[in-house]
Amino acid sequence: MFINSVRVESIREDSYIRQLPVVRYLEEYEALKLTSPVTCFVGDNGSGKSTLIEAIAIAAGFDAAGGPLRDLEFRGVIHPTHSTLSRWMHLRGGDIPPRGYFLRAETHYDTVTIHDRKRNGGKLRHEMSHGESLMSILGEQANGAGLYIFDEPESGLSVVRQMALVAEIHQAVKRGAQFIIATHSPIILAIPDAAIVDITDHGLEDTVYEEAEAVIATREFLEDPQGTIRYILG
Repeated sequence: MFINSVRVESIREDSYIRQLPVVRYLEEYEALKLTSPVTCFVGDNGSGKSTLIEAIAIAAGFDAAGGPLRDLEFRGVIHPTHSTLSRWMHLRGGDIPPRGYFLRAETHYDTVTIHDRKRNGGKLRHEMSHGESLMSILGEQANGAGLYIFDEPESGLSVVRQMALVAEIHQAVKRGAQFIIATHSPIILAIPDAAIVDITDHGLEDTVYEEAEAVIATREFLEDPQGTIRYILG
C-alpha cells in the first residue's frame, strides 16, 4: 500500500488541534496502522474525521482544497480554511503513488470549475448535477492504481449512486488502489474488506460493520421509522 502508517508528534503546545481526541491519541500513544486497501473513518460531527483526512491528504502531497495528486493547475487556486495538523504528521508506506485524487465535499464546486477549464469537448461538469459531476470525476480519476482520499463522498449522492460508488471503489482496489475515506454512510462502509476505524472521545477504535454507529442507527430507524421519529420528538 502507499500509506501504511500515520504518526503525529511534537505539536505546538498552544495549537487548538490538540483539543481533538484523535489528535491527542495519535500524538501521545501510537501510530495509526492502515492494514487494508480501504480504510473508513467514522464518528460523530466534530470528532476530527475531516481534520484527520485533510492532514493525511496534505502530507501525502495533495492540495488542501482537493483535486488530483501533483496537478499544478489545482495548486493554491482555491483557498479553503484548513488545520495545521499536517505540519506534525508523518506518513510511512511503500511505493510513491503514480496518481491520486483528494475529494472534499465542501470544495467540489470549485474543483469542478478547474476540471471544466481543462476539459476538451464533452459535457461540462457544471452542466451536471452535483452527484453526476462527482461520479464523472471519480470515474475518470479513480480508475487504477493510486491513492484516493475522500471526505464524505456520499454528499450529493442518491442511495443508488452510493452503491455504484462502492462498486467503482471495489474495482479500483482490484487494480491496486488504496482508499482512505471519512464517511457517515452505512452504504460506503459496506465496501468489501474495508477497515472501519471509529473516532471517539477516547481516541481510535477498530470496529466491524455491524457495530458501526451509522449502521446501527440506520437499521433501527428502518425497522420502525415512525416510532423512531416519535421518540426523537418526545
